[in-house]
Amino acid sequence: MRVRLKDIARDLNLSKMTISKVLRGQTDISDATKARVLKRVKELQYIPNISASSLRTGQTKTMGLVLPSIGTTYLSDVAEGVSRAVSDQGYSLLVSSSQDDADYEQRQIEVLLSLQVDALLIFSLQESGTYFEQMQRSGRMPVIFVDHRPPGASQGYVTIHDEEIGRIACEHLIQSGCKRIAYLRGPRTAPGDMRAKGYRQALSEHRLAVQPDLLVESMHPEESEYKRGYDAVVRLLEKRGRPDGVMAYSDMMAVGAMDAASAHGVKIPEEVRLVGCGDDALLCAMRIPLTSVNVAGHELGLKAGQLALRAITGRKGARPQRVLVMPKLVKRRSSEKTR
Repeated sequence: MRVRLKDIARDLNLSKMTISKVLRGQTDISDATKARVLKRVKELQYIPNISASSLRTGQTKTMGLVLPSIGTTYLSDVAEGVSRAVSDQGYSLLVSSSQDDADYEQRQIEVLLSLQVDALLIFSLQESGTYFEQMQRSGRMPVIFVDHRPPGASQGYVTIHDEEIGRIACEHLIQSGCKRIAYLRGPRTAPGDMRAKGYRQALSEHRLAVQPDLLVESMHPEESEYKRGYDAVVRLLEKRGRPDGVMAYSDMMAVGAMDAASAHGVKIPEEVRLVGCGDDALLCAMRIPLTSVNVAGHELGLKAGQLALRAITGRKGARPQRVLVMPKLVKRRSSEKTR
């Protein structure tokens, strides 16, 4: 038989209100009483009636997270960070995938709306913010964008400092002794543009000229990132004045670049040093350990969850927040300075 709130109250000779306050995390209950209640809840394997609670409070104590895919280390870290932030406050997290499809993303959002989540967190693939502005005008739950905010959207968002990614990667190669640094820049997106800006900034700060032939547009989305990185370095090695440093938009692209250099007899890191982005544990451990920029997926998710919690409890009309998360360079053998 299902255990009810009043059963716990009767067992402990406490009021239903006291039990409810403990389960909601309110602070006006003594530590001793909290310990008694939580111990009995665990013993009886009590499961709260979410539907009844929702009718009383207008909240379901759930949040929805829409990711472009499920399975990459980075996105798993983000989901874990969000879950950590919201579960500490009694919320459950519902995670779904848009399967890298903007139309399917909207269908997944509608499913989460039908479940009446209290907030929606999303890695959006939408090319504009029109869809989300319509949601906001309808007075639905808070929306928090993760990683980037679509043009025209006005909701709060948490993002990695993409310009800093490009800057610290290039800065590291310069400090390792590189003078001709190539950048495999990846897609023509806002994050890609900002990372390229950081690359140029680091070169400028060290009075090194930006050489257009070293900024490689790896722009064939039908090809794998590995092949784009491999082909880009093959082209660079065929030119006069080959690079002595290579930074890539992703770890997979950097691994492709590394294999191309090795296949052409170029020693790493003696003749060329490499830096990737993503700090994927598996990729960075392959072949020669790869220096990479850690894009702080767990911290990104943690701050996004915290921002969602503030949006739920915050006052209406409050200005949407933008939170920047700083990346960190993880040094490994691929970029070691050699004599």
